[in-house]
Amino acid sequence: MVHSKRQGEVVAEVNRQHRDRPVEDRPAGVRYSATGHPSVEQLMAEQGTGPVTDVSVLHGDFWPEEESIEEFLETLREWRGHKRTDPAA
Repeated sequence: MVHSKRQGEVVAEVNRQHRDRPVEDRPAGVRYSATGHPSVEQLMAEQGTGPVTDVSVLHGDFWPEEESIEEFLETLREWRGHKRTDPAA
């Protein structure tokens, strides 16, 4: 739990740094293409972000230890209306 808390603090600090940058240091707005859908590059420029270089920052610590993946899948099948014996499930 300490590990994920530390990661959360790192992400929060990066967000604060981006938010607290002087206006002149922020990336200029980027016009979207004629289709109205921005490219990945346009979104990155607009949001002042870049590619992820350390995949460990994407790791989440949200899965409850007392719940197995089998229990989750069984519950998911129930929610979707499938029976465990149904070969299509």
